[in-house]
Amino acid sequence: MNIVDLTRPMTHQTLIDLGGRRADGEWMVKDIDVTWLRDWERGDNGAQCQWYMSDHFGTHVDAPVHVVQGGSSVDQLDLNRMLGEAVVLDCSFANGRGLSRVDFEVVGSDVRPGDIVLIYSAERPGKPDRYVTDQTYVTAEGAEWLVEKGVAAVGVEPSGFENVYQRVIVDRCYSAHVTDPWPAHRICLSHNVYIIEGLTNLAALAGRRVNFVALPLPVPKSSGSPVRAVAWWR
Repeated sequence: MNIVDLTRPMTHQTLIDLGGRRADGEWMVKDIDVTWLRDWERGDNGAQCQWYMSDHFGTHVDAPVHVVQGGSSVDQLDLNRMLGEAVVLDCSFANGRGLSRVDFEVVGSDVRPGDIVLIYSAERPGKPDRYVTDQTYVTAEGAEWLVEKGVAAVGVEPSGFENVYQRVIVDRCYSAHVTDPWPAHRICLSHNVYIIEGLTNLAALAGRRVNFVALPLPVPKSSGSPVRAVAWWR
């Protein structure tokens, strides 16, 4: 069986690669804080640690409650929608811009109801001294296309399904006066099309059908969870 790990390492470099300057410590998604409770190196008879981390670190899934008030939390997700056949769409032609309905019509002719759609967009890693401003993202009409196709979930390479710099830094989408901060997220998640962000290693799979799994930790009421995303075929 051929296996490809689509999960980014849970390191500070991943924060830089996905967020660039947002990894400077002011962003809400921070490094994992590991506290050792038992440690062989200090003479303990075993090893055990405690993690403190964001529910949206690295390769992770967004649960509906992330953007839909009253939506399902990560412990309530239907795992059937995160395990199964996936089609990897080669959207590298759109690197740095929004993916529209027209784009998906061109590359997504093989998308079937129940598929998991993975979007390869050839993202460039971020740099610590600048924001990631040329991210590929899914537009609201692109999200509508995915819902209409009846897909189970959608996975992307960037840190966000939508343009994170534009929505957070420029539009200040989390300000109280903004009524629809993440429209493409809302369209998918309100129809239980789960969103997986921060994937990697999709280049070799572009244009292919594979088996896929990305399972979250069932933390009660959480808005998301890091996942171990894996593709395989025989």
